[in-house]
Amino acid sequence: MDEVRVGWLVASGLAVLGWTALVRWNPPNFYAWASLYCGGWAVLSLLALGRERRALLTPRGEDALWGVTFAGVLYVGSRGVLWALCGGFSRVLCTPLTEVYANFGRGGWVAAVSLALVLAPAEELFWRGVVQGALRPKLGSRMAVLVSAGLSSLVLLFFQQPLLALAAFPTSLAWGLLAEWRKGLVAPWVSHALWDVLMIVLLPVA
Repeated sequence: MDEVRVGWLVASGLAVLGWTALVRWNPPNFYAWASLYCGGWAVLSLLALGRERRALLTPRGEDALWGVTFAGVLYVGSRGVLWALCGGFSRVLCTPLTEVYANFGRGGWVAAVSLALVLAPAEELFWRGVVQGALRPKLGSRMAVLVSAGLSSLVLLFFQQPLLALAAFPTSLAWGLLAEWRKGLVAPWVSHALWDVLMIVLLPVA
């Protein structure tokens, strides 16, 4: 990897810390600020990918269909876990769940557009494109998926977002495996975007 790409990789890695800090801060007009920030972060990640690996953004066959399918499965699974741990068998997640929806369950169509077209793509470009792509040659595909998912959760835990960290690990595993299987970022982007919109805007849990 050339020095210029290493520099962009470091810059995009630092940007993820800024992004998670913004989530923790949760300023007024969050989705407007988040869209601006993630737009810049996405550019850094694209530069870190390099020209050849930007081909990962080219749709392949049934990518969109598999993205929608994975989003549906993840949504049903997420609803099941949250039901079990907030009312079904325990109430351990009720307080953090209420806090997450109080912070981010607002914005209507603005939130939906922001999540689908800016926030989810930026996260996929970084975690599945930059991080997973950088780890794959050294660790292999499976370990790259596992380590990338673990890092995404650890960053959220560091910024005191336990429920988001809990959600990030299994969903990141699913999107990472989807990226490896489909050999691109379109399917996980579609899945991530639709899951976000379902969970936060269209069919929220709380």
